[in-house]
Amino acid sequence: MVHVRRLTPDDVPALREIRLRALADTPENFGSLVAVERAKPDDDWRAWLIDRAWFAAFDGDDAVALVCGWPAEREWLVYSMWVAPQARGRGVAADLMGAVREAAEEAGAEAIGLHVFEGNDRARRVYERLGFVLTGESEVITGKGRRNRMRLALTRE
Repeated sequence: MVHVRRLTPDDVPALREIRLRALADTPENFGSLVAVERAKPDDDWRAWLIDRAWFAAFDGDDAVALVCGWPAEREWLVYSMWVAPQARGRGVAADLMGAVREAAEEAGAEAIGLHVFEGNDRARRVYERLGFVLTGESEVITGKGRRNRMRLALTRE
């Protein structure tokens, strides 16, 4: 049974471990490199956990997925979504995005935005199933390719 929880500043080892696994598994889908992040001191990892909303999915004690919601006033930015190969196709990405959505809504955000690299069709389809739509905006990341912006409007009750 997979469960999702928000990481705290005490979770530096868990964040480091799963983030480095993600970068090693699919480096083409991220804007950073394993070597760069492996060299970061604990204080940098802890700072990430303080000013951003990191969520991880755990299968027992094993972290199998990760996502970050970067809080902003009206629109949160999602990045670093990754699901381990053994957990793909089990709804884990939807669970993670649900946690980000809940946190964004609680913070009063009006939308959630993200970028997906061209060619990462599996991720794009997941985001579309979750209600994200392409905005028509895109940018080229040197050495990585073009990434397209997607957005999910949040409804308020």
